[in-house]
Amino acid sequence: MFIILLTSFVFYFILSVYFFEGLKGRDRTIFFALSCAIVALIIGMRNPLLWSDSAVYYEDFILNAKSVSELNVFSGPGAYSEKGFYYIGVIAKTIYNNSTFYFILVSAITMLILYKAISDYSLFPFFALFLYLGRFVARNTVQIRAAVAIAIVMLGTAYITKRQWWKYLLVLFIAYEFHKSVIISAALCVLCFYNIKKWHVYFLLAMSYLIAGLYGGIVKSYVSSIDLVNEWAYSYIQDGSEKAWSNDLTNPMIWYQSFILIVFTYYEKVFNKMTPHYYTLRNAYLYSTMILIILCQYATLAARLSTIFATYEMIIVPMFFVLFKKQNSFVPYALYCIVFTFFFYMNNRSYF
Repeated sequence: MFIILLTSFVFYFILSVYFFEGLKGRDRTIFFALSCAIVALIIGMRNPLLWSDSAVYYEDFILNAKSVSELNVFSGPGAYSEKGFYYIGVIAKTIYNNSTFYFILVSAITMLILYKAISDYSLFPFFALFLYLGRFVARNTVQIRAAVAIAIVMLGTAYITKRQWWKYLLVLFIAYEFHKSVIISAALCVLCFYNIKKWHVYFLLAMSYLIAGLYGGIVKSYVSSIDLVNEWAYSYIQDGSEKAWSNDLTNPMIWYQSFILIVFTYYEKVFNKMTPHYYTLRNAYLYSTMILIILCQYATLAARLSTIFATYEMIIVPMFFVLFKKQNSFVPYALYCIVFTFFFYMNNRSYF
């Protein structure tokens, strides 16, 4: 099964290179919407018992979710405190009390929001979807509450660019009702309020490495003492917990994200002409990379928090194609395919 999925993943990339990205207008919209719909269906039809977190969601839906007619003032949100996500289960149970339908509905909502976000922000939507599948789609099968919440935050990107802070915070409030971790996304308002220049990015990146390298122990002690962190992510910071394992600065994802950030920042003049959201995307990705570095003592916690804005990679990385001349276009295509096929393999090989 996994070999079929992996082969299909590579085949989708080949179609994107030679067919999909060449489409225009209505045809492009139809094929991209169809691609997102197929992905949502595949994700939703997985066997939840083979996925650690999905098994918990499955049990919660069977035992705790109620239909609209069964709701009362004493109805709680079940195993998860986010009411927004709980009500997806309510809707699913009201329409068709079936766990497969429930997972399809959750994935369909996520992919619908991502479809809109990618369509709004990406010049290369099919490549963006390919990157999302390679790097982040495991989120849709394991961290499904976060998948919905992060997609909603991404959709609010334009409000940051337009300096419509209250609208962005409203979007953030909605996303918060699906996963509490997205509350840290409010800090993007501060980053984008100031005119952060290229050298600021390099300086903040260097300072992040310095803090992690010299003061990692202090950061670890401080994070462990924060009540809010203990409430939301105790298993991620508890000494001896499997989820709290440390990977310090040897984590290859730190260097990968740093490389993407440096390239995206260095060619500021090129990318700024391609999208009005350049500085919003860059600052968000800077924020993500800083979290990943500074919290490296808690690798899982750092990954869970940094992934919120790391998702902007699916908009950022495809833009790198313009840095290569047409006669050398095979180079980025090959690298793109190899790197994200590797991510897809590493993230999903143990589940299918």
